[in-house]
Amino acid sequence: MSRSSSEKCRLCSKLSITQAQEHHGTEGTGCWDDAHCHQRRSYYRSRDRYNKSRRLKRQSPENTPLQVPIPPAPAAVLHLYRERVDAPLHAISAELWLGQEKVAAIEPVHCLGLTSRQVAAYLQEVLQVFSHKYEVSISKFSAQVELDPSRCPISSCPLCPQ
Repeated sequence: MSRSSSEKCRLCSKLSITQAQEHHGTEGTGCWDDAHCHQRRSYYRSRDRYNKSRRLKRQSPENTPLQVPIPPAPAAVLHLYRERVDAPLHAISAELWLGQEKVAAIEPVHCLGLTSRQVAAYLQEVLQVFSHKYEVSISKFSAQVELDPSRCPISSCPLCPQ
């Protein structure tokens, strides 16, 4: 049976290398190890891709499914800027993809002072804008991407000292 993934290492992989070394180096938690941490961070960032390639290698040639081209389908991707899953949202943004092409992006907005109901209403409005403007039917976000709040791209961020 495989080892369970480390939540600490998964969260660390979202940070830049300098931030990770500050938080987990000698001044921080002290768990940073130059011999192992670079590989672990790379693994946690890329493990979905690694697992997919492993699954493909396990398939035998006679069991390989037929390749049928898939028509471009709309997909909305939600970007959440927060430290942990249970932490409050710092900011949110969204993207609309048609097949392999990004056709629209909603710039990040801060969630400072917004209730969860207001955030949910805003996200539904984003989906409606995508649906009406690009004449596609989107009822929910296809994927969620979690990003650390320190990577917030808003220039006048009240929570990130410049």
